[in-house]
Amino acid sequence: MRRWVATRRSANEAARAFTRLTLGRRRWWAFVLVLELGFALAIGLGFDDRYGLATRLVFAPLYAVVPTVVCALLTLVVGHLLTLRTFRRRLGEGVTLEGGVGERTVVLNGPWTQTTLSFDGIASMRRVADWVFLQQVGSPVMFAWPAHLFEPTGLARLEENLRDRSRMSASSR
Repeated sequence: MRRWVATRRSANEAARAFTRLTLGRRRWWAFVLVLELGFALAIGLGFDDRYGLATRLVFAPLYAVVPTVVCALLTLVVGHLLTLRTFRRRLGEGVTLEGGVGERTVVLNGPWTQTTLSFDGIASMRRVADWVFLQQVGSPVMFAWPAHLFEPTGLARLEENLRDRSRMSASSR
């Protein structure tokens, strides 16, 4: 079992890693695309009748880029600030976390929790910077833990298990 102690910067680092994780998800980019299409449609319908369909189809998406970028950035900043607030509560200076990867389990100990998860109970694992994000089966929530808590060989075993399960479920379809 490895031990990690939070510093003043830990919450900022975790929030930054989570924002990077968000930017790497398809769901985020689908949201941005839907936003762009919505703005383009609204702007395209706002052209007066003297403009033809071709003009609307070309210029509406171009004009929609600015409000899309502004809304996407606002959403990202607000999300980052809310995440930072949550991590500041959870990872105050001096908070001690413990964890490790066993043969088929992940053990996580914090000030308020002691959890043992089997590999089969983990739906996904992503590593971003110095943080590991774990998602349990059936839960939309991702839990952030410092990567220092896990030996690289243990994380590799967990990743291999997740890949094997993914391959098995893909082949059974």
